[in-house]
Amino acid sequence: MGRLKKPTMKKYSSYLKYLLFLIFLPFCVQGQEVFVETVTAHISKNIAVSGETIWFSMNVHHTNNQNMSSKIAYAELVNREGTAVIQTLFPLESGVADGYLEIPEHLESDHYLLRLYTRISPILGNKGVFNQFITVINPKKPPQNFPDKGTSTNYQFKYFGNQIENEFEIKPKAELEFKIPKKLQGKSTNISVSILNPFLPEKFQGHIDGSIYRKLPSDQNLIPETFGHIIAAKTLDPKVDTTETFFLSVHGKQSVVVSSKPNLKGDLFFELGAFKDYAFLIAQSSNTENQLNFSPVSPFLPFTLKEDFVFPPLHLDPSDKDFLLDLILSSQVVSYFFPLEKTERLPIITGFLPDITYLLEDYTRFDDVETTLKEYVPEVWVRKQSKKTLFKVSNTPLNDVFRENPLILIDAMPIFDADALAKFNPVKIRKLEVITREFSFNKDKFSGVISFTSYDNDFGGFELPEKALYLNYPEIQKPKKLQSPHFILDSDNQNAPDFRTSLLWLKHSPSVDKVKIKTSEIKSAYEVLMSTVEDNGEIRFSKSLLKVID
Repeated sequence: MGRLKKPTMKKYSSYLKYLLFLIFLPFCVQGQEVFVETVTAHISKNIAVSGETIWFSMNVHHTNNQNMSSKIAYAELVNREGTAVIQTLFPLESGVADGYLEIPEHLESDHYLLRLYTRISPILGNKGVFNQFITVINPKKPPQNFPDKGTSTNYQFKYFGNQIENEFEIKPKAELEFKIPKKLQGKSTNISVSILNPFLPEKFQGHIDGSIYRKLPSDQNLIPETFGHIIAAKTLDPKVDTTETFFLSVHGKQSVVVSSKPNLKGDLFFELGAFKDYAFLIAQSSNTENQLNFSPVSPFLPFTLKEDFVFPPLHLDPSDKDFLLDLILSSQVVSYFFPLEKTERLPIITGFLPDITYLLEDYTRFDDVETTLKEYVPEVWVRKQSKKTLFKVSNTPLNDVFRENPLILIDAMPIFDADALAKFNPVKIRKLEVITREFSFNKDKFSGVISFTSYDNDFGGFELPEKALYLNYPEIQKPKKLQSPHFILDSDNQNAPDFRTSLLWLKHSPSVDKVKIKTSEIKSAYEVLMSTVEDNGEIRFSKSLLKVID
């Protein structure tokens, strides 16, 4: 429950900066130069078989202050109809993100457009969107015969390097060492070595900005995510009550509760801050008398491709058979022998500073919450009024008892049905925390807090409130990493099958000027790409060619 934590002076300072940022944002947007974010990226490879993983390194340059840049980025894979077939959120740290796309097994063979951006970057300029074509090969779903619109394009793709820096010829399963070009030395450099894509026409190789899209709707909210992800939603009531409080509890390995009040248009914004690990959301309203009329808004922006932007056709013919078989063999062998390594985020501090904590294992277990509170929690008073259960909390500063209801939580989920809670068996509840003073939570004040925590963060078996909404929502990408930047586990084992089409994906240290790779058994042409991001946010590429031959 990170939003309930008592703010420190440092936290107050951060929120003050954020408040000033929001106040002056409309004036900055008019100038189109103060808060513009430029998005650039380096992709590990631009051809993959369905089921494979494509890695990317994304950089967001904030023209005003890199410390105020977005903390969440968005990736989408778009088909030729302009529909996103993959959508994912992933975290940014100091404007940099290392993410991945897992290509679904069901995708048809075709060219797709990879799109990267932040919540505000496309709204403030074309350089806020990075686009690159990716070719997907699905052995079970050949490309369809779409109407041929030709390969002419009115849009200029930026090539990855204007010329080939070096050309190498080498045998399979051999080692090669090459130098970092002088123009990239002394800088943090991304390096990829991957099989050359023969199916993407030259005019469509490279990357392109947001000029391929129509202008976004004028009513698009400008929502800077400078502290973490902001979940947007809308109340669908015809008459908006701007005093109504909506609660959104966010659940995964940990849980947190956030709240928001609608503006006159019915818009709601829930800021998650540092919280990233969640699996589902639960929405509730302080107005428990009426049915919740609430809908989350997709965090992904509503892009529309311009009519004259052409996707190149994907043509496969019998002469491509050997190359395609190599790709398919590589995808099957590499995924089997060299699986990805999942990593876990460190838990963050959630909750608040309670005035008193009870570990229920230290006390006699009773069959219901009402008896438990009556027997050994003197800070909570249980009363009946009109045959309804009421919980009241002691007001310690005034040596009195609050007259109004407290905020009641189970694993960060608000509970408004005191009768149901009173009858609930707390056998799976580990901890009870109580705040015995007035508690400020966003724009609301509560007469104390009663918070229950279960052993498994599953509400201890307490049923979902009747008028609550269980919501599936796009998750923030969980971290994964390669066990080796060379996509291989045991490079010393000469008998290990080696059918890699990606030979290297590495973020290179500025202090080293050489890189060593080992080729696989697949004889083909490979693209060596090195990139670095300049101080002005522009990305600089160096391109070489590697031919693996007998």
